[in-house]
Amino acid sequence: MRRTAHHGRARRGSHGLTLLELLIVIGILVLMIGIGVSSLSSIGTTQLRTQTNRLAAAMRYAYSRAVASGNYLRLVIDIDADRYWVEASEEPVFLSRDKRKEGLDPNAKDEDEDTDKKKRQGKHDEEAPATGKTAYAKDDIIPEIAMERGIGIDGVLTSNQEDVFRHGKAYIHFFPNGFVEPAMIYTTDGDSGFYTLSVHPWTGKVTSRVGKLDPDREFGRPADEEQEGR
Repeated sequence: MRRTAHHGRARRGSHGLTLLELLIVIGILVLMIGIGVSSLSSIGTTQLRTQTNRLAAAMRYAYSRAVASGNYLRLVIDIDADRYWVEASEEPVFLSRDKRKEGLDPNAKDEDEDTDKKKRQGKHDEEAPATGKTAYAKDDIIPEIAMERGIGIDGVLTSNQEDVFRHGKAYIHFFPNGFVEPAMIYTTDGDSGFYTLSVHPWTGKVTSRVGKLDPDREFGRPADEEQEGR
């Protein structure tokens, strides 16, 4: 009898985990996976915030540099490469009321513009000097900066364009009199995380807000007319 009872207990032990034990193991695994996903999400959010703040700092620098140096600066944003840098020029820069096409430099003068100017001056083509485009040089203090892997620039909107640029290069201009071209920059972690950077045209203050926000009704009004940052 004792031998039979012993064998019965051995057989029950060999059956493995009970249903309750199996549910407990599954619950622990689900909890661990949830903690891991939450940690990865937190890391991605932190990286996005850090990279967005770094871009905001570059914008604040460009504003201060333009005022202090008396030069015309612009922040160049390569959307496809998720890179940006600052360029400077001693030549006057004018913002046009004409809406700019995606990826085109607003300060580049085309051949038709040169021809019209020559005709107005009453000169022959070979006698009139070509106007070319505004000469910019990369700023020697802020290097070209690449966003961290997984963090990118989703789009850029300025006051002299119709729609948000999502490809090519976008430009934000800073003037020595303290005026900034109204602009909004959208950064993303490639998933559902977004930040919106916006710069105040008269103070240069850069605001960072969570989410992908639309411009308000006042956006772009200071640059409605062609002027030199006025």
